[in-house]
Amino acid sequence: MERRLAAVLAADVAGYSRLMGTDEEGTLARLKAIRKDLVDPCIAAHRGRIVKTTGDGLLVEFASAVDAARCAVEVQRDMTGQNTGFAQDVRIEFRIGIHVGDIIIDDSDIFGDGVNIAARLEGIAEPGGICISDDAHRQIRGKVDVVFVDLGLQTLKNIAEPIRAYAVANGNKAGAIAKVHETSPRLKVASKSRYSILVAGMALALTLGIAGSWWQGGFSPGRELPVKKSVAGSRPAIAILPFTSLDPAGGSEYFAEGLTEDIIADVGRFRDLSVLSLAAAFSYKRKNLPPEQIGRDLNVRYVLDGSVRRSPERIRISASLSDTSNNSVLWSEKYDVEARDVFSVQDQITRRISGALAVRVATLELATSVARAPSNIEAYDLVLRGRDLLGKLTRSTNLEARTLFERAIQLDPTYAAAYVGLGRVDRYSAIQGWDSHPTEVLKRAEALARKAITLDNRNPGAHALLGQILVQFGDYDRALDELKRAIDLNGSDVEAYSGFVAVLLWRGDVKDAVAAGEIMNQFQPELPAADSFILATAYVLTDRGSDAVRILQQSLDRNPIEPNTNIMLAAAYAETGRQAEAERQSGIVRQRFPWFTVEDFGSLLRDKKLQEKLQMNLKQAGL
Repeated sequence: MERRLAAVLAADVAGYSRLMGTDEEGTLARLKAIRKDLVDPCIAAHRGRIVKTTGDGLLVEFASAVDAARCAVEVQRDMTGQNTGFAQDVRIEFRIGIHVGDIIIDDSDIFGDGVNIAARLEGIAEPGGICISDDAHRQIRGKVDVVFVDLGLQTLKNIAEPIRAYAVANGNKAGAIAKVHETSPRLKVASKSRYSILVAGMALALTLGIAGSWWQGGFSPGRELPVKKSVAGSRPAIAILPFTSLDPAGGSEYFAEGLTEDIIADVGRFRDLSVLSLAAAFSYKRKNLPPEQIGRDLNVRYVLDGSVRRSPERIRISASLSDTSNNSVLWSEKYDVEARDVFSVQDQITRRISGALAVRVATLELATSVARAPSNIEAYDLVLRGRDLLGKLTRSTNLEARTLFERAIQLDPTYAAAYVGLGRVDRYSAIQGWDSHPTEVLKRAEALARKAITLDNRNPGAHALLGQILVQFGDYDRALDELKRAIDLNGSDVEAYSGFVAVLLWRGDVKDAVAAGEIMNQFQPELPAADSFILATAYVLTDRGSDAVRILQQSLDRNPIEPNTNIMLAAAYAETGRQAEAERQSGIVRQRFPWFTVEDFGSLLRDKKLQEKLQMNLKQAGL
């Protein structure tokens, strides 16, 4: 049998069985067209040989690892365009694994560990992603225009020894972020060397509205801060679980979750209640657990759950409010209304919650309306669909969301939420590097936020959006005012608190940042990586390294390759005197993120003493 060294590429379609179950003929037709028009020509252009196909899978041999990687990157980038216009749950997304190793050739087929490892790497790749072995990485590094993220040693099924693996960052976000800074004259930008620490963790931070402060300075000191004095521990807390869609045809999950989010925003106006975020309660969707267990898990006294069934003409909504202390149902009701009356149902649910809890919370009063309902149910539906797409934070879904928000504005030019959504589209486009004129796009987003405020001054999302944009233009005082206004309107708004905590940290008000961050943490116990990093930094700078270690370790359990989390954990260990662990963590940082420098990391803080303190912790850790 012939043996030779080769680069092996293995690919399959993520969720293929689900796609076939939904639309067998349509999926097959699209997959064939993609193979014919994109995949096969790309393989040929990069001198690859298709060894075999297995329904949704491909096995390809290349003489060069560089050719294999370039082919994979080209396919994944072009697939973004192929999926434009398709809903997330019906998109065809490839997972690709690449390994360089010894293979056995038998007739036209290939065998051996070289093949097996490529196939296992494909299995751990994200949909739309590429995962390569250490052997392939050594040959590809510096020769392909992508960013690699070290995944560390991976134990792969039926492979004897652990394999070090690398992921290729989707869309090359590093280059996109650098491009924003290089082309934005009005934005205060860091030196080129400072980009390195921002790159891999930036995308998640941007979704939460804090990224501008990472390269900007601070705010004027001495301002009054709207940090709540009491939170879930002393005020009654409520979790509003994601409403379940009962639509037999599927496709209405976005509507049920959007309706839930709006009810959360309405109930968040009650100053004597703490309301958990939708993300905090999302894992309990469809689990049918007793309220007592949910209350114990989430540390809440009350739970609201419900369901939605839609038809073109009517919407049926059921909701039930329970007291978790004794598993008793305080109130339950069903609504069967015409589609255009869904907004009155939202208001009724909020009022019934208020009425049921008023006898238990002596100071609870019905809050005034936050957001004006649209005049058109179709506009509302478009906004909910747009919000769902925005949460995915990809270039293609951002473009889809733009179309939906623009249509909503055409249907109802006075609907503030549609302008907020369109402003977020522009903001993401500017910061992610998806537009070649980011400053102009941010100006447009600012105008949209101001338009929304003009239409509905009590919309917290509009004020939060304006605050986030003003941070990026360096107008810190007004940014802080807008974020405070958003929190005043909805004291349980996680997104507003996220931007607010970041503003406080980078301006040097670290104690206030900790206080606000802990409130945010109660609304959303599992903080996203960006928020964990911000709060942990504030903890380290206030000599609370043990608390920083706790939340950073939790964050790394969910996302072990996030750079800022890994770096701050080394500083937190050093701050607490855990030197051996600090040095071990520093070794991980040096191995995975060799571009890191202590000086650039510390310079992100305005206060010189705080900069020096953070740098000292990092150097003490061995960096």
